[in-house]
Parts: sequence; C-alpha cells; structure tokens
Amino acid sequence: MAAAEIGFSQKEYLIKIRNLFPWGMLAAIVSVLALSSPMMGLSLEGWVSESLAGLAAACLIICCTKCILAEKNSISILRVLQSSWAVALGTFSYSLYLTHVLVLTPLNQYLHSLDISSSTIALILYTVTAPVSLVLAYAFYLKFERPFMSNFLQKRKVKDAVV
Repeated sequence: MAAAEIGFSQKEYLIKIRNLFPWGMLAAIVSVLALSSPMMGLSLEGWVSESLAGLAAACLIICCTKCILAEKNSISILRVLQSSWAVALGTFSYSLYLTHVLVLTPLNQYLHSLDISSSTIALILYTVTAPVSLVLAYAFYLKFERPFMSNFLQKRKVKDAVV
C-alpha cells in the first residue's frame, strides 16, 4: 500500500520520495539480499528473507509506477507484467491464491511418503501442481468469483486478455 501511495500520489513530499531513489536498482539489490539471506544464516524462521522480498516488491512497484507515469515502458519487467498472459493470470489470481493449497498439500504429503529424492519431489511438485492449480483456480474463478463481480469487471474476460 505504501509503495502504491508513493508511486501514484500527487502529494509533494511523496513525489520527492518517488524521485529521490533509484527504485529499480534498489529492487534488484534487495531481491539479491532476500534470496541470499538464508544462505548467510539470516533466515530466523524466514521472516528476514520474507521481509526483504516484500521490500523488493515495494521498490519494484514504485519503479514500475514511475515508468508508467512517465509513459516509458522501457524496463523489461514492466513489459512482462503488462503482457496478455500476466493480465490473464492476474484476473483470477485471487482464486489461485485460495485454491492452490488444495492441490499442493495432498500431493506434497503423498510424495513425501514415497522413497524418492527431494529433487524428484520438487520436480514433480513444480511440473504437476502449477498446471493443475491453474486449471482448478480458473474453474473456481468462473464458478464462485466472477458471478459476484461488477458488470465492468465481468466484461474483462481472461480470454480477451490472452487473445
């Protein structure tokens, strides 16, 4: 929320903050710190790396909003986030958030009961749970989320974003 406020605000002090820092570079640096903090012994039950990941996301949000406001789509991550596939995924991302655990947890528990390596478990989880979770989430979105959206949001269909 703070990043969106800094990114889009017309308040003078927030505009100064938005223009003060190289947000893209900060996002990259903090992302590296977030990914490397467990290897440096800073995991502390994950809260350090998760906090750093949140800070990196906030820096990225400010960087992207600066580019949008300046009408510059020059950074590649912004092109990726504005792609039709990312927009389509964003349309039912809340349903994905709600339902992915229904696929991930049972499969993860089953695989851990087998005598296979953790790298094989990871490979199976990534290759099976992602597509199955996407299909389940989209079905959930169509059945339970979309009927309760406003008419404006209902007209924005996933297939329109993909096509």
